[in-house]
Amino acid sequence: MDAILGPDPVPDGEARDHLAHHAVREEFIRRPWMVRGMPVEGVEHLQRAHATGRGVLVSYCHLGPFPGLGVTVAEHAGDVHQVALAWLANPKPDPSQRERWQAWRSMFTAAGVPLIAAKGAFPVVHDLLARGAVVVMAFDWPGSAETLFLDRPVALASGTARLSRMTGALVVPVMRYFQGWRPRTVFGPPIDPARHAAWPGVHVAVAARHERWILQQPAALEDPRRTAAWEASATALRWGEPFAERQAHHAA
Repeated sequence: MDAILGPDPVPDGEARDHLAHHAVREEFIRRPWMVRGMPVEGVEHLQRAHATGRGVLVSYCHLGPFPGLGVTVAEHAGDVHQVALAWLANPKPDPSQRERWQAWRSMFTAAGVPLIAAKGAFPVVHDLLARGAVVVMAFDWPGSAETLFLDRPVALASGTARLSRMTGALVVPVMRYFQGWRPRTVFGPPIDPARHAAWPGVHVAVAARHERWILQQPAALEDPRRTAAWEASATALRWGEPFAERQAHHAA
């Protein structure tokens, strides 16, 4: 919680709530039927963006019960694809992850949502957006765009903003939260890249939308120190380049 909330003392109960959100998220993955027919708010933002004929980038952070967001999007729009890490997109999962992989992947298979492996996804997503498809993609990944995010410098990936500017795709932010026991999906107003002079403007606008949602429920954000995220480089003062990536660069 220090890495999420900063150096000030963490409010009582936040760390406990963070662990509770993690546990609930894992159970959510193992109950894919919960994704179907989920209540949604602001779905008109998604539908109007898709109706323009332009590509649509549905942007989410690892906040709340986010698994299966592409399934919910596909219930309200056509030609939906989701970018996923290799462990989920890979057709041959690690044996230690098989049960979790099958449960999570089954949501997308049943909904007819193709998964795109994140590594090397840029040209694939570019072509999909250029022809007017809908692509669901996480925003909160490490990258080279140092951004003031959660009131500290964070090295964020810039792919969402760059793809939006290159293809003219609208960015529709999305998040999930629990209302009682029932998860709800919220779509925000689209961000039009044409209103920004260059991709950094789009990037900052998308970051601001997600930051507001995260600060409403900080304990629901996945640990930025997790493997394949910022790892030990996520601190109360900044989220920098992950240790594993620095080691690879030095070795090269």
